[in-house]
Amino acid sequence: MAEVVESREQLQHLARDGALRGHTYRDLTAAGLRVPSGDFAGATFERCTLDGADFAGADFSRVTLTRVELRRAHLADAIVVRGSAADSDLTELGLVGATLDGVEWTRVQAANLDLSQARLTGCRFVGCNLYGVRASQATILKSRWHDPTPNGAAELTRARFDGAVLVDCDFRGANLFRADFTGALVLRCHFGGASLTGAVVDRARFVGCEFGGADLPDGLRGAREES
Repeated sequence: MAEVVESREQLQHLARDGALRGHTYRDLTAAGLRVPSGDFAGATFERCTLDGADFAGADFSRVTLTRVELRRAHLADAIVVRGSAADSDLTELGLVGATLDGVEWTRVQAANLDLSQARLTGCRFVGCNLYGVRASQATILKSRWHDPTPNGAAELTRARFDGAVLVDCDFRGANLFRADFTGALVLRCHFGGASLTGAVVDRARFVGCEFGGADLPDGLRGAREES
């Protein structure tokens, strides 16, 4: 039976019993908590502070985060399917090697998020701050970054996509100032109206991409797409 979990001790008891799924974790403060490979599928986190927590290898499928702090937490190799986060602080969250499918984040602070070697499919980042996100050697398919506020721009300044594979992604209007695409393979992505000023594109391949109205670095001017 689903419970409302409001203490670190209650959560740790559920972890020992392997019964973390489907509960509501509310007003919980548990900085530095360690629950590696925990199965939290279907859980809801509300107003929780979990800075520095270790959830490596966890199952966060269908997990909802609302006003949650996960600064510098670890979710390496985690599975996050159809999960969502809103009005949360995920600054420096580590998702190295994680699988994200159908994830939607809204108004999330996630500067220096680490998505290195992660795999993202069908993800949406709405009004999020992803300054300095690291997606080195990641595979990102059919995902979108945008900011619906008037004159808003998805914040991806200094994002790192070096060695990544990006397919059918939507970066329209995004701020990609000084982003690093070194050695990346970028297929059929939409950069209309985006700012790529100062972006590094050494050895990158942009195939079938749209750049209408975008501010481009020298490496892409005059050769807007490779066919």
